Amino acid sequence: MFSVFDQKLDYWSFSGILINSLVSLVHLVSFIKHFQRTVLVTIVLLCLSSSVQSYYSEPYDKGLEDLILIDPNQAMLIAKKNLLDAELSGNNKKQLESIYYIASTLSVLSDIKSIDNYIEKGLALAISVNNTRFKSEFIGFRAYQLELKGDFNPAIIDANKALRYAYETNDDRLIAESLALRGQMHLAIENYDLALKDIEEAIDYFKVNNDKENISLSYNLLAVLYSSIGEFDNAIKYYRESATYDEVKSDYNQATLYYNMGALYASMQKYELAVEYYNKSRELSNKTKDDYTVAFTNYGMAEVFILKNEVDRAELSLSPVLDIFESNNDLLMLFNSNLLMAEIKTLKKDYTLARAYLDKAEEQSKKLDVPSVYLFLIDQKITYFVAQEQWHEAYKLILKSNNVRWEVQEKDKSKLISELRIRYNAQFDQEKLVLLQKQNKLQQDSILQGRTKQKYLWGLIGLGVVILLFTLLAYRNQRNVKKHLYGLSVTDYLTKVANRRHIMQKLKDYHKKSLKEDFSFGIVMIDLDYFKKINDTYGHEVGNEVLIYFANCAKNIISDIGEVGRIGGEEWLILLPNMSFDVIRIKLKGLREAYKDAISLKIPKDCVLSFSSGVLMNSGQYENHEKMLSDVDVAMYKAKKKGREQDVYVSASLLQQ
Repeated sequence: MFSVFDQKLDYWSFSGILINSLVSLVHLVSFIKHFQRTVLVTIVLLCLSSSVQSYYSEPYDKGLEDLILIDPNQAMLIAKKNLLDAELSGNNKKQLESIYYIASTLSVLSDIKSIDNYIEKGLALAISVNNTRFKSEFIGFRAYQLELKGDFNPAIIDANKALRYAYETNDDRLIAESLALRGQMHLAIENYDLALKDIEEAIDYFKVNNDKENISLSYNLLAVLYSSIGEFDNAIKYYRESATYDEVKSDYNQATLYYNMGALYASMQKYELAVEYYNKSRELSNKTKDDYTVAFTNYGMAEVFILKNEVDRAELSLSPVLDIFESNNDLLMLFNSNLLMAEIKTLKKDYTLARAYLDKAEEQSKKLDVPSVYLFLIDQKITYFVAQEQWHEAYKLILKSNNVRWEVQEKDKSKLISELRIRYNAQFDQEKLVLLQKQNKLQQDSILQGRTKQKYLWGLIGLGVVILLFTLLAYRNQRNVKKHLYGLSVTDYLTKVANRRHIMQKLKDYHKKSLKEDFSFGIVMIDLDYFKKINDTYGHEVGNEVLIYFANCAKNIISDIGEVGRIGGEEWLILLPNMSFDVIRIKLKGLREAYKDAISLKIPKDCVLSFSSGVLMNSGQYENHEKMLSDVDVAMYKAKKKGREQDVYVSASLLQQ
């Protein structure tokens, strides 16, 4: 089942697009700290101190902006009439404002088909009349639409352009809105640190100016961020903060808030709360006739009902969404919905209809042409054939699935490089934008202070040095970012040991080495005993602490002689090169004692900790690493069946417990 719990952000409700954060502010502080005693820095600081006065603008039309939230259809009629009047009178500024509000209304109404035309129309007009403010507004609109379509690299580029224009206006409201939206761009590509900086800086602007509407939107975005990284308590906290600052409390915004809360509780496996909030969202969306949001809500509810084994309710919830996603040309959600309906029909033993939905999903998977989508389709087909006891067909699909998974693993390498490149480029573009912003301000300030030729020359010299230093600092920071991103790509986010991809790559490397030269290594597969019981008894927070504690114990005992990796849930893989069974036995004994004697304030004293393991020694006798994994996995499960808290050793020459 292709699960999608979408965090739907209607971020255009009152003020357009939000973006940016000053990532290189630390660089400026460092520069001042090291060179503050020089005459040159004194001149640069004098230039910076006389910046052009900033201000915080009011909405272009406060009445129309509020009406968009209360009655968007009426707001659309007024905005289109205003546009016609402005075109007849030749008033470019009024035309730009009217197009801006039409685009904002289309976003609230989820009319994704029409919004692009108005964005391009508004941008073309803003460029032709050289209106910097609306160039920022419409390029920001375009960045948001690109992000929705998954075109993250051009979205980040547009976001930085929009921010650059916002800085030229010296309007703190436009700058803050651009900062918040750029935070959303970083969130989409999982640049969580940069996203947090952007959003928090935007909130500071909004709070200083008591802009409650934008504070509410930004807290909603913070909640989505924390939900994405699994910090659900913080996510709930900021959703509530968002509701507190939302004074208008329009049905559109409330529906989106309730949807996000439902998706959050579904992620936390609190299904009753998830259904409660999904129902609230659906009621308000039906009231406002926002069918697109209703479709997402019904899909989310259907997934929850499947997990609760309430098949009839799942079918009732899912049935209306297919036409809506088809009318909005949302191919991915249409595929998800057909696949989920096929699962429902399979569970109800209505195999004819189940096959019909599978065929529809297969047509859509061909258009999507994504291996992971195809895998979800194959998995559901396997479930379909197994339900009918068509074992031969199911087995053929399993073989096919294995081939596709192998292809996906190979493509994952290039995909990872591509993702890292997008994040790296985003970091680079952001620092380049900050550099250009500082350069622009220094140029303006040096001109304002240029009362004499001497001061003007010193200002230019200071500017050149700042540019040089920022370039060097940006280059150094880019290298650090690249190193940091690589670390994230090979490390398990919770336990900080090697993740599945990295430890599997190490296993492949060891195996290849064992085939080419005299090299042996031990493989230990470990499963933490009764981990589900620990979760059920003490809660997931204690369960996470147990995982972290075991990882720390393993690193302390193993990291200087081998590799430790988490391959999923409570399962671990340890690789020990050039190690005998006797040494491995000693190391496992030490690990078992350290893990058993938990020294952590977060783990209850009555929590019994133990593990079972399978151990295998490879000296080049295996032709492929998959067979090694299979054998050591069998040994590990044998240890569990024999009573847990023990090790089972396997090799070509030795078989003992």
